[in-house]
Order: sequence, then C-alpha cells, then structure tokens
Amino acid sequence: MKKHLIALAIATSLATPCAFADVEVGPFTIYGTLQTAVESINVDSNGAVLANTAVSQTRLADQTSKLGFKTKVDLGEGMFALGQIESRAYLGNNGSSSDDKAEIGGRNTFLGLGSTHAGVVRLGRYDNAYKLSLKQMGGLTDNLNDASGDTGDKQILNRLGARQGDLIAYESPKWGGFTVNASYNLGKDSTGSISGGKGDDLAKFTAATELMTQFAAGVGYKVGGFSVGLGTTSVNNASWQLDGASKADAKNYRGEQTLQAWQVGASYSMGDFRVGVVTERINSKLAGGFKLSTSAAGAIVQGAALAFDQYQTTHGLVGAYKKGPLSVEARYAMADEVSGSVNGAAVKTDTGATQWGVAVGYQLHKNVQLVGSYTRVDNKKNASFTSASGFSLDKGVDLSQLALGVSVAF
Repeated sequence: MKKHLIALAIATSLATPCAFADVEVGPFTIYGTLQTAVESINVDSNGAVLANTAVSQTRLADQTSKLGFKTKVDLGEGMFALGQIESRAYLGNNGSSSDDKAEIGGRNTFLGLGSTHAGVVRLGRYDNAYKLSLKQMGGLTDNLNDASGDTGDKQILNRLGARQGDLIAYESPKWGGFTVNASYNLGKDSTGSISGGKGDDLAKFTAATELMTQFAAGVGYKVGGFSVGLGTTSVNNASWQLDGASKADAKNYRGEQTLQAWQVGASYSMGDFRVGVVTERINSKLAGGFKLSTSAAGAIVQGAALAFDQYQTTHGLVGAYKKGPLSVEARYAMADEVSGSVNGAAVKTDTGATQWGVAVGYQLHKNVQLVGSYTRVDNKKNASFTSASGFSLDKGVDLSQLALGVSVAF
C-alpha cells in the first residue's frame, strides 16, 4: 500500500508542476525545471561558406531543463549524508544528437558526507570548483536563460569550468563570511567538456584516451551585499593551443605541458540592483611536443614537432534589476587576442570576440516565468565563440539571437 501511495504522489507532482516546488516524497525530494524558447537566429558569415544547418534559422531550443531527486539523512551530532540524481531533459533541439538521449544522472549526481562544522565531501558527477567559483563571486552566472549565457566550454568565460563524472569535491560551510571549494577530477571522463571533442562534442562523455587529471579551487567572501571570489585550476598531462581553438580543447601533446587558469571577480547588490565583474586568464605551454592526429583505425598518430607558449585574458560585466515579478539583466563579455608564440613564431591574430545581450523575465506565478532575450556575438576571423544555448559557429562568423520562452519550476 505504501508503494502505491508513493507512486501516486510522484505521478501527481509531475502532472501538476506549477503547484509545487521541491516536492517531498517519503525520504527524498523531487525538483526540476522545464524551460524552452523559440530562438530566431541571424548568422553573418562574413563571406564564409556555411553548411545548410549553420545558416540563419528559427528553432525551438531547450534552455537546460532538468529533473532531480535528492535526499539528506541526519546522522546526528551535526553529521549528515547526501544523495542526488539529476538528469537532463530536452524541450526542443539545440543541434546536438544528445538532445534525444537524456540519460539518467547526466547532470550533478553524487553521494556525499558532511558536517555542519567541517563542510561536505561529494563523490560522483559534479561541477568542478573552478566553475563554482563564479557563484562565490556573487551570482555572476544567474542568467535568465541559456541564450543570454556567456559561460561554458564554447563561451568567452569559464571555459575550464565543467561538470565532471569522476570528481571528488569539497565545499566548506560559511566561516565568518568565507567559503572554500576544492575538487579533483581523476581524469577518466575525458576531463568533462574541457577536452573538446568532434562535431557536437559527444566525445566529452566517452572513455578517456589520456588521463588528464584536473585540480580546481575557489575561495569567496561575502559581507552584506558585497561578494568577492577567486578561482584557479590546473590540468595535468595536457595543454591547449589557444590560437587554434576558441572552445576548450585540452590535449596531451606528449611533451612538457602546462595548462592553468585563474579568475577573480566581485559583485554588489543594493536594493533591487546588482552589478558584477570578472576577469580571467588562461595560460598554456608546451615544450617538446608533437602535432597529433587520429588514424582511420582510431589510433593516435604522432606528427611534426610542436611547441607553444600562450595566454588569453577574458572579461565579463553584468548588471541586473529585479522588482516584483520583473527581472532585467544586461551582460557583456570580451575575449582579448591570444598572446604568445607557436614554434618560435607569433600566434595567429584576430582571435578575440565580444558578446553582449539583454534578458527580461516576468513572473506569472512563483514557479512560472516568461523570458525574452537578445544576444549578439561578434567573432574575429580566427574565433568561434557562441552563446550558451549552443548554436555552433565557424571561425569568423557572427550571431544575433532573439529568444522568447517560458520556464516552469517544480
């Protein structure tokens, strides 16, 4: 009888998502978001020849819909255990073949043990500490939809932040306004999305051909409406030729390699207004390495000698206003030119880009919001950044994106 009641409760919660938020069913809680948008995309090819699927178009694009189950068990004396299974859902097609493969547990899915005094350790698939350090800076990633987002492996900001499948993560409690995050990825999940991949990047979830472990840490401080944070990360057995790929593209080139990044940012909230700023630097160095290719049989083939020493700096600015049911957010991000050398010569020029946009949300109900946004991405000749809703752009191609959609949380 008890099993029938639990099943009935689950069915009821899913059938009427607007009526609940974090529905408790027995020992666990159901939560989630359904969000999609009609995107009108105008592509400026700047003379490049594009595939038929990469030209101006209108599409229905999911904006990170998800369904989750979580539990927290009190172990006494301030100790507790955590468990969570969070899965992706797709309301629309963003151009990736993974859109039709919403696997269970594809998002943050983990077990954890914690203490109110010492913090929490999580084991499983989780956001690394470099990605989470943006939140310690005060909500710099609180964009209203993916179409207006500028963080991620193909975006201007936080390209080495990732959700990784074999992660050990630590999160501290608040210590006098300070918080600390740390994570270590064991490197068998292709280092999440930072290793790039082919086409639609499905390779980011395949078995690793190289063990590229990644350490990340973040520290934040918050007092009143002011927040400031610092994040850093380093990837072992990997480097990234920054002037060759805008998206995260960590590879093992066999030589002496360094791949590191840091970011620092702050935000301030006053009444209905919030402003924030972040600056990030990625450094990558390779000595005594080789160009690599893949044979028809799938083997890694070693080619000509390769060496480089490069860095790229990016910047982000956000301003937001929220009053009653109305939310407004403006974002600006800029990637400077890649600097440094390749095989003793200068790097490619025209590797910078900018993205700016405005998003407006209106709350119809505490769990239902209408969202509209306009986003503009301008890539220089050798850059291919895009917005977080994932419309792929070739090098030198620009984008204007108008999105109108709805979000339902439960």
